[in-house]
Amino acid sequence: MDIQRNSADQPWWRRRRNRLALAGAVLLGLLVAGLRARPAELSVKAASVSVATVERGPLTLSLRAAGSLLPSEVRWITAQAEGRVDRIEVQAGSRVKAGEVLLRLLNPQLLQRVEESRWSLQQAEAELRALQSTLDSGLLNQRAAVQRAELALRSADLQWAADQELLKDGMVSKLAYQRSQFNLEQARQNLTLERQLLDRSSTNGQAQLAAKQAAVARLAKALQRDQELAEALALRSPMDGIVQELALQPGQSVLPGASLAKVARADALYAEIQVQEAQARDLAPGLAASVDLRSGTPDGVVAGVVSRVAPKVSNGVVKVDIRLDGPLPRGARPDLSVDGTIELSRLADTLQVQRPVFSQGNTSASVFRLGTDGIAERVDVQFGAAAVSRIAIKGGLKVGERIVVSDTSGWRQLQRVSIQQ
Repeated sequence: MDIQRNSADQPWWRRRRNRLALAGAVLLGLLVAGLRARPAELSVKAASVSVATVERGPLTLSLRAAGSLLPSEVRWITAQAEGRVDRIEVQAGSRVKAGEVLLRLLNPQLLQRVEESRWSLQQAEAELRALQSTLDSGLLNQRAAVQRAELALRSADLQWAADQELLKDGMVSKLAYQRSQFNLEQARQNLTLERQLLDRSSTNGQAQLAAKQAAVARLAKALQRDQELAEALALRSPMDGIVQELALQPGQSVLPGASLAKVARADALYAEIQVQEAQARDLAPGLAASVDLRSGTPDGVVAGVVSRVAPKVSNGVVKVDIRLDGPLPRGARPDLSVDGTIELSRLADTLQVQRPVFSQGNTSASVFRLGTDGIAERVDVQFGAAAVSRIAIKGGLKVGERIVVSDTSGWRQLQRVSIQQ
């Protein structure tokens, strides 16, 4: 049978030891409970933060950069002659058709020169016709002289033949026979001379005609040039497009060669994006890309291909041209701000998460991992390759864990944060 003893029966020193032991046990329990339930240093609403879950799967590595749409075909329209702006038909931003008048210049001196060139040409053409008529008449006269010489030679030949027969019969004197022989030789020489004169006249006539025709051609070219300059006073668009620049005022004087307007094709655009030099290491023509026109609609993203990578760095960026393969959506126009995404490579299977704000690829950083009790605790993470919206994880996190991916720069001095629903 157990006999209970009153605590008053125990010695005072034993009762004191028991009280100290009990107080120590209680204090130890409170300390352990406090360590296990250490309060968070800050409380935030769950709606104010973004949380993502660590996953495993394929990851497409890409980069994103801002840029603008540029026309692949641009034409500057320059003044062909000096003039003064008389009338402006269109304004910058207007759509124009090929051949449409953009503005008109005025140059009275040029118009007067066109008339004078026309008169000079008409005079030279008249002189050419007169020379042609004179030469034709001269050739006809010379041909007649040749014909007369041929008849004279024939007559002298007949007379000489007759005198030969008569000399045999003694019916003509030897002197008469020699005279007819002399006349025959003279007729031959005269025919030869007349034929040479005919050839010479033909050659000289052709030379005179060639010189006069050259003068006429020169005047015709001068008139054509002046007419072209006069027609160029009405500046026309060389193609269908959009007027990019036209900063002139009526009455303004312009000089030959001055750039007056800029027209770009609206249906032939490409994207030029500016990539930071640290991200441009793996860029090369032929990489798949896409261009976001920032319209907020599904058709605002156009597929494309990298067509050119600038050979040098300019102001810390590398300019990359993207050829657009798809149809351009409504609103696409030169100088429109866009975002370009270039696909660099693809990882078949890797641990990854939505890319936290300010995170960089292949670096070490700290993130806030969210526990089941709603407490986000800072942990160290080793990031791998980074895409536009996701980033690979080399260490520090496991599949299924959740981390805060929104801006936590305000929690820089904190280790634990309470996420309240």
